[in-house]
Amino acid sequence: MATSLPTTVLLVEDDPLARHAYRSLLESLAPSIRLVGEAASPEAALEHAFALQPRVVLVDLQLGTADGLDLTRGLIHRGFTGGVLVVSVLPDEPYALRALEAGARGYLRKDHVAHELERAIRAVGRGETYLHPAAAPHLVSSLLQAWVPRPTGPRTALTPRELETLALLTQGLSNKEIAAALHCSTRTAKAHVSRILQKLGVEDRTQAALLAVRCGLVKPQLS
Repeated sequence: MATSLPTTVLLVEDDPLARHAYRSLLESLAPSIRLVGEAASPEAALEHAFALQPRVVLVDLQLGTADGLDLTRGLIHRGFTGGVLVVSVLPDEPYALRALEAGARGYLRKDHVAHELERAIRAVGRGETYLHPAAAPHLVSSLLQAWVPRPTGPRTALTPRELETLALLTQGLSNKEIAAALHCSTRTAKAHVSRILQKLGVEDRTQAALLAVRCGLVKPQLS
C-alpha cells in the first residue's frame, strides 16, 4: 500500500533553546514530517531554502534584530515555490493578516504549537492557507472592507446543502467536524467543500470564508 511522502521542513529560529525545542517536536512528528535543515538568520534561511527546497519553511516572526516577515517577502520575491508558516508569540490580530500579506500561507501562535504544528505544516505543505480556528474571525473582520466579491455573486450557484456547509467552514471546522454536524461521511463533506471552492472561484477554505462573509452568505462569528 502506497504511503504519502513526508512534508519536508526548514526551521528558521535564532534562539538556540527554541530551535532545540522545535527540533525535538518536529522529530517526534516523523514520519509525516521531516526536518531537512535549520537556519539561525535570514541570510542562512534564504540559502538553505533554495538549496534544500523544503515544502515548508517554518519561520519565527521575531528573528533577533531581523523580521520574519521580511524573510517571507524575500523568499516569495526570489521565487521560492514552497510555503511559509510563520510562528509567533504575538496576537493573531493584526499579525496574522500581516503574515499573509507578506506571502506566508499560515500563521500559528506559539501557545498553539504543541497541538497544531503538524496540522499546520501539512496544510501549508499542500498549498493551503492555515490559521488556527480562533484566528479566523479576526482575520475575516480585518479583511471585510478590502475583499472584492465576484460581480455575479455566488449565492445562486450554491445549493442549500452547500450553503450549510459553507457556514460551518467559515467557523473554522475541519471536514471531519463538518461531517459530524451534517450527519454525513467525511468523504461527502470533503466533496461539498471542493464544490464550494470551485463554484466560488477561490483556491482555499480561508478565501471561501472571506468571500462568504463579504457577500452576506453567512455571518462572521466574531468574538
